[in-house]
Amino acid sequence: MGSLGVPQRTWLARSSRAPSSSGAQSSRRSTRSLGSRQQQQQQQRKNLLGSCSAALQKDTTPQSSSSPSDSPSASTSSSSPENNVVKNKPKVLIAGGGIGGLTSALACRARGIDCVVFERVGEYKPFGGPIQLQCNALSALETIDREFADEVIAQATITGDRLNGLLDGITGEWFMKFDTREPCRKNGLPLTLVISRYLLLDMLRKRVGPKVLRQGVEVVRYEHIEGGKRVRAHLDDGTYVDGDALVGSDGIRSIVRSQMRKEDREAPLRYSGYTVYTAVCDFTGIHTEVDKTGYQVFLGKDAYFVASDVGNGQQQYYAFLAVPPGGEDEWAKCERWSDTREMLLERFGDWCPAVKERLECTKPEDIERRDVYDIAPDPRWVDGRVALLGDSCHAVQPNLGQGGCQAIEGAKAITDELSMLTNGGEGVEGALMKYASRRFLRSASVSGFSRMAALMNTVYKPYLGSDPYGFYPDPVREMWLEVEKAKIPHPGRVIGQLMMFTSMQGILEYVGAGKVFDVTLPQSLGGACKGTEEERVPYCQVPGVSVPDRESLSDDDFKMKGIPGFAK
Repeated sequence: MGSLGVPQRTWLARSSRAPSSSGAQSSRRSTRSLGSRQQQQQQQRKNLLGSCSAALQKDTTPQSSSSPSDSPSASTSSSSPENNVVKNKPKVLIAGGGIGGLTSALACRARGIDCVVFERVGEYKPFGGPIQLQCNALSALETIDREFADEVIAQATITGDRLNGLLDGITGEWFMKFDTREPCRKNGLPLTLVISRYLLLDMLRKRVGPKVLRQGVEVVRYEHIEGGKRVRAHLDDGTYVDGDALVGSDGIRSIVRSQMRKEDREAPLRYSGYTVYTAVCDFTGIHTEVDKTGYQVFLGKDAYFVASDVGNGQQQYYAFLAVPPGGEDEWAKCERWSDTREMLLERFGDWCPAVKERLECTKPEDIERRDVYDIAPDPRWVDGRVALLGDSCHAVQPNLGQGGCQAIEGAKAITDELSMLTNGGEGVEGALMKYASRRFLRSASVSGFSRMAALMNTVYKPYLGSDPYGFYPDPVREMWLEVEKAKIPHPGRVIGQLMMFTSMQGILEYVGAGKVFDVTLPQSLGGACKGTEEERVPYCQVPGVSVPDRESLSDDDFKMKGIPGFAK
C-alpha cells in the first residue's frame, strides 16, 4: 500500500450509517485500542483522505481564477447529479440501462460529464435473483457517490462477516472455508453483501434521474461522423443522437459488440457446460446453520449446489447440472416427475440435509431454469469513440459472484479516463484505449477463475473409489465401491485442499479487493493522493451489524482443522 495506505488498525467500525467522507461524523472504532499519537495520525490521514474523496466530486481540470463556490460542480449537491454538468467535458452516450450502464451514468454525472442512457425496456420489472456486491464493487460505488453507496449498504444484507466456502455435497462437511472478512479488514473496505437486483436497478434509476435515462428506446447501430470527431447512435424509433463517446453496455447479446466485431448477434454463445435451476426459499424449513453462513457451495459429481442468504428471512439457491443446453435433457423435460422440484429432489436425493431442505421448502412454480453462458476474453473492446462495458465484453460465469461487480469496476474505470479530458471530445479515443488496457487483463483473470471454479466443482470426488466410471466392468466397479467405504481421501481432494490452503486468501484479495483504482487525482491535490484505495475514506461494516441478534463468530470458526485431505 502507498504512503496513504490503510493498515488494519484503521479499519473503522460503523453501525447503521457510515461516517461522512470528511470523517466528521462520529464512528465507533474497531476493538483494537490506539494510543493518542496513533489516533492523531489516524485523524490526519482521515482528513486528507476526506479531501481526496471530496475532490473527486469536483472538476478534474486545473483550478481557474474563480472561487470554488462559482464552480458548477462545487455548487451542486451530489444528490442531484443530473444538474451537475461541467463545460468542456465530452458528451457520453450509453447503450443499455443495466447495472453497468446506470453506474456509468452515475459516475459520469458525479464527474460533471453530460450523458444519456438508452434502455430498451419501457418499464423495469423484477427479474433474476439478488446480486452479490463484493468489496471491490462497493469501494467503487463509494468513490463514485458516497451517499448512494451508503444507501445501498443500508438496504442490503451483509454476508461477508459469516462462514463462506465449499462443502462436500454428500456429507455436508466443509472442504474449504473462505475468510472474506480479511481482504476487507486489510484494505479498509466494506464487507460483501447481497441486495435485490431489481432494488439496486431502481435505486440507480432514481439516482441518475429521468433526464439522463431514456426508456423504451434501443441503440441499433452506430457510426462515426464529422471525420471521426463524433459518434452517432441510431435508435430503433428512427431517430439518432450525437455524442463524443458511446459506451456499449447492452448485455451478453450486445448489438454494439456485434457491429464492432462484425459478429452475428444471434450466433451461439460459449456454453459453460451447466444449466442452473434457481429459486428463493424461506428459512423456516431449513434446520442447518443458516445464521452462521453467508454463501455455501456444495460439491458433487456433474453437479453443484450454491446457497446464499439474501435477507428478509430467505435464502436463494442455484442447482447447477452438467447437461447439454437447450432443455432437451431428461432433467429439463421432466417427463418422469410431476414437477421440477420433484426432479431436483431425486437428482440430489443422496446429498446432505442442507441441500435437500432447501429444495423441500420451495414452491415448484418458483423454480426457474436457464442455461449459463459466458464470453471468451477478447481484447477488442474499442472502435474509435465506441467502447464496450460489462457483459457485452466480459460476461462471466456466476461462480465468483463477480458479474455485476466487474461491470461496476468498469463503469468507474471508463469514467476515470473520460473525466480527465478538458476540451470536449478531443482525446476520447485515447481515453477509451486506456480504459480497455486497464480493464482487460483483470476481467479476463476473473473470467478464468470463474471457469476454473466450475471445472473443480464438477470433477470433485471425496474418496478414492467415489463415482467409478460407467465404462468399468461390473467387477471393477464393485471393487472401487468397496474401496470407497474405507473413506481414503481422493488424491484430487488432497491436492485441491493443499492448493486452496496456500492460495485462496490471495485469490480472494485479488478478486474482491484488487487495486483497481489507479487514476491520478486532480492537480489541486498536488499529486498527494495518486494511486489506489487512497481515493476513498476507509471504513468497513462491523461483523454482525447486518443481523444484530446473530451470534458472533470467533476467528477460530473460520479456520480449517486438520491436514489437507482430512481437514474439515
